[in-house]
Amino acid sequence: MSQLGAFGQKAVAQGKDAFAHARYRGGMKRIKTLYQSPKALLAMGALLLVASQMRFGIGILAWVAPVPWLQYLRITAGWKSRLAFVGVTWLAWSAAVLKIVTAPVPAAMSLLFGTGIALALMAPFLGANWIRRRLGENAGTVGFASLMVAGEWTMHALLPLGVWGTAANTQVDNLALLQVASITGVHGVSFLVYIVASVLERASCVERPSFGSAALVTTLLVVGGVAYGQARLASASGSAKQTQLVAAVGTDSMVGTSPALPTSEDLARVEAGLFERTTQAAHAGAKLVVWTEAATMSYPQDEPALQERLGNLAATLRINLVAGYVVPLQERPLLYENKYVFFRDDGTMDHTYFKHRPVPGEPAVQGEGEMPRVELEGGSVVGGAICYDYDFPRVALANAERHLDLVALPSSDWRGIDPIHTQMAALRAIEGGHSIVRSTRFGLSAGIDPWGRIRGWNSHWDNERRVLLVELPLRGVSTIYARLGDWFPLSALLASLALFGFAGLGRRFGSSARSKDMDS
Repeated sequence: MSQLGAFGQKAVAQGKDAFAHARYRGGMKRIKTLYQSPKALLAMGALLLVASQMRFGIGILAWVAPVPWLQYLRITAGWKSRLAFVGVTWLAWSAAVLKIVTAPVPAAMSLLFGTGIALALMAPFLGANWIRRRLGENAGTVGFASLMVAGEWTMHALLPLGVWGTAANTQVDNLALLQVASITGVHGVSFLVYIVASVLERASCVERPSFGSAALVTTLLVVGGVAYGQARLASASGSAKQTQLVAAVGTDSMVGTSPALPTSEDLARVEAGLFERTTQAAHAGAKLVVWTEAATMSYPQDEPALQERLGNLAATLRINLVAGYVVPLQERPLLYENKYVFFRDDGTMDHTYFKHRPVPGEPAVQGEGEMPRVELEGGSVVGGAICYDYDFPRVALANAERHLDLVALPSSDWRGIDPIHTQMAALRAIEGGHSIVRSTRFGLSAGIDPWGRIRGWNSHWDNERRVLLVELPLRGVSTIYARLGDWFPLSALLASLALFGFAGLGRRFGSSARSKDMDS
């Protein structure tokens, strides 16, 4: 009986194993079927993109987000499938941008930016698939990463979209990886994300194309990039740096949040608050004080008197003052100057800087000319820009080429881009090798060092004191990107053009060969 019982228990165990195995095979079959469904692939790609990009983005998802769409293009053909891909891409990017749209920004902004980003970043998917079909898997992998970098570069070099939508922005919490930007600029980080995604698609592909060598090379690139970043950060922490105390001063100004312009009483109250906070920062030891963008407003006839008060304030406190404010030139339609004025510690005005890159739709006079350069007592060289300017790497590069140690960046955000907009500025610091004082209205003020490390921060929403004091390195550091500029995205663009050329020639030669075979 005991033997019979043991036999029964064994049979039951085997039955359970067989049932579990059958369930596993059934589950894998369903997953495989789902992965071969074009509609499911389009939906998965859209969900992953929205989840990884913009506000509340999950950075690790960016490494796999392109995989479903690459697989979709692999297993489908014809104009209907491509039209569906274009439509879903546009909807996905519009939804991603909608995540950063909060009052007072209109919802239409999601369509404006979503359309621009989708146009720049959907074409690389289609182009890489075309290259893969004609030149093979490895060419398709390199082509995808290169074309995506070229698309990202287009958004800020040729379009007014800045770096919003770049893969590198999804990695703002991976400081070691971001150090690659000191060599390649922001797009080197994006390249690593995209090439990993392309290799992962090959690895998960139902057709199982060869991917071993590509996976090895890609792994070495990513590991090498992170190792370089860790070494760079370790070197930065391995020796003492002479620092300077700087301050970011917040404001109570609500200018720009409603159609009505502030009254004289409103402006007097705002100015009193700014002067009081600036005095507090000076008494704490700050020698450079940076106000926010649109920290106050002045009517044109009142501006000379405001500038006189600002010069007296700087001279009295013995500080260098970067005072951001707006000057309305006309009310209907609204047009204003968005600028800051730099006052030296003796009260003299050094320069006035007008915002070079107004946000699309912002009714501001566009600034032109060279980026400012001010040598302070003690040897630190300071420059400046305003908010959205630093979403354009070439603006930051112009500062880096002037060998700056620190950049004053008066800014004004809204809830939807807080704090990611300040985190994105860290990439400009790494690229240019200079520190940044980002003084932010309605967002996160921060002091960022040349390695992208946030040395101190203060949120506009935390309290009404709105004074950030932070020690930043007195000197900047040299970077390859500052010396060579956009060599990496331009190389990616040339590589993309070469692959297109070879793919076109390959098709022509293939057609000729087929014709000769038929003739014989």
